[in-house]
Amino acid sequence: MTSTTPSGRSLASHTVIVALALALGQAAAYAVSLVAARALGPDQFGVFTALLGILLIGSVLAMGLQAVAARRLVHVPEADRGGVAAALMRAGLVGGFAVTAATLAVTPFLRWYLEISSWPLLICVALTFVPLTWAGATYGVAQGREDYRRLAAAYALVGLGRGLGGIVGATVTGEVFGAILGLAVGTTVGAVVARGINIPLIQRPATRLAGITGETAHATHALLALFVLTNVDVLLARGLLSADDAGLYGVGVIIAKVAFWLPQFVGVVLFPRFADARRGRATVITIGAVALIGLSVVAGTALLPGLAVGIAGGPQYASLTPIAWLFAATGAAFALSQALLLTRLAIDDRRAVIVVWGAAVLLVVLATWVLPHSVTGLVVSALTSGLVLAAIGVAVTVRELRSGGHDG
Repeated sequence: MTSTTPSGRSLASHTVIVALALALGQAAAYAVSLVAARALGPDQFGVFTALLGILLIGSVLAMGLQAVAARRLVHVPEADRGGVAAALMRAGLVGGFAVTAATLAVTPFLRWYLEISSWPLLICVALTFVPLTWAGATYGVAQGREDYRRLAAAYALVGLGRGLGGIVGATVTGEVFGAILGLAVGTTVGAVVARGINIPLIQRPATRLAGITGETAHATHALLALFVLTNVDVLLARGLLSADDAGLYGVGVIIAKVAFWLPQFVGVVLFPRFADARRGRATVITIGAVALIGLSVVAGTALLPGLAVGIAGGPQYASLTPIAWLFAATGAAFALSQALLLTRLAIDDRRAVIVVWGAAVLLVVLATWVLPHSVTGLVVSALTSGLVLAAIGVAVTVRELRSGGHDG
């Protein structure tokens, strides 16, 4: 592999490579849940999914570090990028140990709240954040250098390592600890191999980086706000709906997540271009591509709602069919909001997070006090908040493009 900055001609092929790698990782994650549900049984699988939720929340730091690493490298002269990359990899390792320490600090609470008696199980979860965060730095280095073959390889290696490790651990031991240990070992192996593939992009000695902690904290905060926005409806469903309706809503959320994650590769590939003189054109392409993919998913779901619901949950959830398109629309709106947020993170716009938190508050207010406590009422609340956030993002972007500068 060689490090190259992609031309317009090669960008399409690189986009396909990254899309396939991300899809592979998502498929591996889905396969882990599928296998674990059968190997662990209902009680243990409930604990397993709760621990996966903790891993998902803790991985936000890895995503924030990835964004900062990519943004930093775009603005560094070619001769200095190797040293900066080395410093970023070190920051990923330090950040991983910091998340692990924070998780260990709240382990007594998690043990009580989740009703988990095993200390080794929770310690294993905490230790998994070291390779996860380190892998985030690896992604950022490859992304910032616009070496998409290495980026795709890193995504695939970590995703497959995590997936295969979890599957082997769950099937061999039939216990939650085995599944989590498998995830941890697989993630570590994938992260180490991914780092090895990216060695040509890293050069010692590491360059001293000023302000990296603050930048990473702000980027992580913004992505955490987006995480809350795109997941709070699931928590509301547990509290506002009946058990049966909450189950229906959970199946609808699967449709929404497909629409949300499907265009993710667009922002990943074009993120470095958001940070330099190519920003205007890259932003327009991103908005157009993400919107087109989202509309396609919504149209497909509206035309074949029975198929979408059948794949997501099966025939027992047929009552969801008339409103399946609303879930697809919600995921598409959140996907566009995420892409627009990335354009703000690329220029370190620290005001964007306020709008994201505002959208989350809007969702909670609509669902709790304005709209009916029903599956339709909750999904309309989520869709409305997503559309409002996307509309604000588009308005800010249009104003920036018209002014010809960075509006942030």
